Amino acid sequence: MKSQLRLFAAIEIASQVRTKIARYLNRHVTDLKRVKWVAPDQFHLTLKFLGNVPQTEIHHVIQAIKNACDRNEPFDLVFEEIGAFPNVEHPRTLWVGVSEGIEESTDLAEAIDEELAEIGYPREPRRFAPHLTIGRVKKSDHEDETGLDAFLLPAKGPSFFGISSVTSVTLFSSELSRGGPKYEPLAEIDLKRVE
Repeated sequence: MKSQLRLFAAIEIASQVRTKIARYLNRHVTDLKRVKWVAPDQFHLTLKFLGNVPQTEIHHVIQAIKNACDRNEPFDLVFEEIGAFPNVEHPRTLWVGVSEGIEESTDLAEAIDEELAEIGYPREPRRFAPHLTIGRVKKSDHEDETGLDAFLLPAKGPSFFGISSVTSVTLFSSELSRGGPKYEPLAEIDLKRVE
């Protein structure tokens, strides 16, 4: 048994949303070689990345996340549009955006960050920006060819991918491998029950 696990807390995404994004990418992606795409079954919205956590601390981490979840009610996330970090001209990370549920997911992420800070995990230096990572762009010798349009054909209209109801937070372990990261759920923590 490993003494440490690489952990992150995330929101799992409804299967119909994952399927719709995958279909869109299959239809519109023009360059598969330059992007390391995330497998649709691994799409998730990360709330907090913890890094390596000793096995002996995992129950404290779960309790901290539970404390945060007890303060936040279930909500919906609406996914639409594709963008890139740091920008569309020089993309490094490709993402699907959140158009509704921004405030609720931000409150949840900040509550988790706050609770974990109380047991010794560093606070996030940047404000939470909810997004769904769908791919990472490999570096190129031709930076002038790396704009987002090089990978995705412009859509004819807004790209709406659907609604995902958020009722819980999942703590995942992540194991890096040559074939990409493998995620394993360790705990599912429910949000505050609405009477």
